[in-house]
Amino acid sequence: MSSKHLMLVAVALVGLACQPKHPFVWANDVPPSEIPVESTPLRSGDVIRLTIPGMEAELEKVGDVEVTADGSIVVPFLGPVRVEGLTPAQAAQQLNSRLNGIVREPNARITVVEPRIPVVAVVGEVRSPGQFEINHGEGLITTLARAGGLTEFAHPTKIFVVRTYPERTRIRFRYEDLVGGVERSIDFELRDGDVIVVQ
Repeated sequence: MSSKHLMLVAVALVGLACQPKHPFVWANDVPPSEIPVESTPLRSGDVIRLTIPGMEAELEKVGDVEVTADGSIVVPFLGPVRVEGLTPAQAAQQLNSRLNGIVREPNARITVVEPRIPVVAVVGEVRSPGQFEINHGEGLITTLARAGGLTEFAHPTKIFVVRTYPERTRIRFRYEDLVGGVERSIDFELRDGDVIVVQ
């Protein structure tokens, strides 16, 4: 192999070595986005309202329904129906298929009345790792404080939020941006199911 080829191979290997083992995006490069509650998958603890033409009287007796610990709701004439992981529209579609033959031309609708309290996990170099209930719209710095703050071994630029919905994303933060009030970092809102990893 010529020296030119060897040099090209060496450059390629250096390029591969510089690539992150686990891809990420810096928090300041993440555009602000909101996920409407009606497009968020249902989870245990969500309180929903069912509207099914032809079953108003039965549903009025039941009232608003909470998604149970096993991810189900109890519907008159149907019993438990699993909805966890489905958006309200998908869950309504599932209900419609089950209601065929019970209700004429079923047209179920599901509205989230009260979303569950968001829960996030904090792991790695924090003093009190664990799962924490947070307020809707809460940011990263407050949640790190709930976990006791960073340990002396924490890397100040290796703070990540691992998010699975609407797509798997790994978002990286600098501690100095968080405490310094850098807009994109300090305004970043945690969501239910996020995992904060401090390396």
